Amino acid sequence: MIVICNPKCKKSDGFTDASLDIDADDVICNECGEVLTGVSSYSKLSMKANGDIIRSKNRKAFMFPCQVCENNVEAQFLNGVLVGKECVNNQIGCKINVTKHMIVAIEETQKKLEKVEIDESE
Repeated sequence: MIVICNPKCKKSDGFTDASLDIDADDVICNECGEVLTGVSSYSKLSMKANGDIIRSKNRKAFMFPCQVCENNVEAQFLNGVLVGKECVNNQIGCKINVTKHMIVAIEETQKKLEKVEIDESE
């Protein structure tokens, strides 16, 4: 989205392309990397709806919100139960709402990853 950059930006002529950092809910100038203040919440929603966002670098596969602790946790099977890998509830009482097909995908992927780890250690 084209927005007005901070006055101290020397890389743009005032107007610049910017993207929304969805983790921090900040608009970032794509030229200088500075956080742009004064961008309306409507503009942020518009950026998010259009996909003009900065992807999180620390996201992993099978990350879902835990309905108990309200944090995104990596889902895994532990003793046949789907739980959050690093959930603050000590992997007890996690409530991750996913479809049956996603549960099967998580379980199959975990089995294959465990097999690869065993093969690499030998």
